[in-house]
Amino acid sequence: MLETNQQTADMQFVIAPDVCSNSDSDGTTILDIRNDRIYNAIGLSSLIWTKLATANTGLSQSAIVDSLRTEFIDVPEQQIESDVDHLLSDFKRKNLINENRVVSIAGRVERHSISLSSSFIYQTTEYLLKLRLSGLAAFLGLAMSTLVLKLLGFGALHRMVKRWPVNDKQPTSKSLDEICAAVDSATSWYPKHALCLSRSAVTTCLLKQQGINARMVIGCNKIPFKAHAWVEVDGEVVNDRKRVQQAYKVLDRT
Repeated sequence: MLETNQQTADMQFVIAPDVCSNSDSDGTTILDIRNDRIYNAIGLSSLIWTKLATANTGLSQSAIVDSLRTEFIDVPEQQIESDVDHLLSDFKRKNLINENRVVSIAGRVERHSISLSSSFIYQTTEYLLKLRLSGLAAFLGLAMSTLVLKLLGFGALHRMVKRWPVNDKQPTSKSLDEICAAVDSATSWYPKHALCLSRSAVTTCLLKQQGINARMVIGCNKIPFKAHAWVEVDGEVVNDRKRVQQAYKVLDRT
């Protein structure tokens, strides 16, 4: 049923904190980091999403309807209102948008768990790096990233990488190559298959600890559908083939 009361019409909708997207002429690809899901939006759905993505303070349902009314002058206003209500309800059902920015108790507990895990991993890997045991630090990172993914999910690992501090020490000319080689080596003798996400998360964090401002990148290919993660330093790919940036549409740079 279409809600028509003024309170609903004026309520501000914002994109959820752990959601990022990329729009082009083919539509919008939406990455839900918290729930590890990717959605494709086309047509009106993509258009509404683009409006929300470009509104930093959010948009009300009535504002979206008013905007679309000027773009679709031949479509009855009642139809526009119905379509907007349906699509916003779908976004809310999938937890892609929020009505406010209130943080739940569960979210605060999760952040506390991430903080404790990050502190332990950081201190341990920092000690190993000082002993020049980068391979062992990489192996520990892979093990911990696997554990975080299993217990807390993709969103937790993403936030951990995002908040990982960049050491203020001066990296050597070999630091980047040494860390990438250490992660490759650890991956080869890790007992489980190491996902590109885990490898890239560990590479990013270890590079940051060496004073290199690395960024983990998440992209996807629609046809055939495939998601992928890699690491960039100053816009250059460091742990994958150089053409990966052209092969995948970038959804997020952490």
